[in-house]
Amino acid sequence: MDVPWTSIITHLIIFIYMLQYTYTFKQSGSCYFPERWEGTWFQSGVRQPIVIEGPRLSTKGRCLGSEGDKFLLVDDKRACYRCVVIHEKHVNVLQYKETYCHGREALPSLCAMITGDALLYSMFRETAVSIPCPFRGPFLFAYNRGHGECRQPLSNIDACADDSRLLLSYQACPDVHGSESAVEELECLAVWKEGSSRYLVGKLHHNHATSNEDRFRCFVYEKAAEGEDDVDYRVAQSGDATCNGLFSATEGSRTMTLKRALLQSKCRFPFWLSNYNHWHTLDYSATYSFHHRNSTLKITNSSGAEMKVVCVQIKYTNRDESMIVLVAHFTMGW
Repeated sequence: MDVPWTSIITHLIIFIYMLQYTYTFKQSGSCYFPERWEGTWFQSGVRQPIVIEGPRLSTKGRCLGSEGDKFLLVDDKRACYRCVVIHEKHVNVLQYKETYCHGREALPSLCAMITGDALLYSMFRETAVSIPCPFRGPFLFAYNRGHGECRQPLSNIDACADDSRLLLSYQACPDVHGSESAVEELECLAVWKEGSSRYLVGKLHHNHATSNEDRFRCFVYEKAAEGEDDVDYRVAQSGDATCNGLFSATEGSRTMTLKRALLQSKCRFPFWLSNYNHWHTLDYSATYSFHHRNSTLKITNSSGAEMKVVCVQIKYTNRDESMIVLVAHFTMGW
């Protein structure tokens, strides 16, 4: 049966009106930022934490509409509008570009005002849960802060009991200006890949770090090509709490070349001890777990402190191996 043309035209007009209503609602209604973004964020140079909650992005304004990673915000106090393009690099890292505040315009035309060389801002989650670091110690490394490479003596990186932390011990080189002895603990918070580069964001804990401006740092790292005997990783560090100016693992405020340290030949804990992977004291105040083919023992107490004990060398064992004396390397942390 043929459908009357008047019915087709009527339905088409209704459909067009629905599209116009939907677009208008997206542009002038209310939108909400993803729930996983909600919380407080740190941005270098901004005194107060940036808060994302529902449709609001702290002092930037209230979201009226969105298209993908583009958001139309209204600043109610100044009665003006801006486009903010937000990229989620990691659940703990957001990066964005924005326009200045303008009069009311459609989202596409407003976002088109963002040029390719517009400033890129990084926001780091203040309550970020740490993640396992992308590389584990121990390493020996040389570093350069722009005054020459400090490699005599070499500095070293040790793995902490917690997989999300590394201990960096810098050595001073007598012939390199700006080199100094220092100890920093790196807490890893985010990793992502961008093109051929891999990025790491972390917090540095040391005696001179008194604020998030001092603690947050961005790194670019790369694994060395096969056949490079003197280098396992190259790492570049930002000079401030941003990722600006970091484009390769060989250019940064501080660059490092890491070489995995050769441990003494590992040994294993006795079978009668490590055959049962988990042990605990009678009052459950401490637990003991064996890992990595029975060569590593992790001890955790009731307060959360951890000790990692790595078997290095068997010094003595009696005939039935019921008593063993060994040398171990231990690391303590929280």
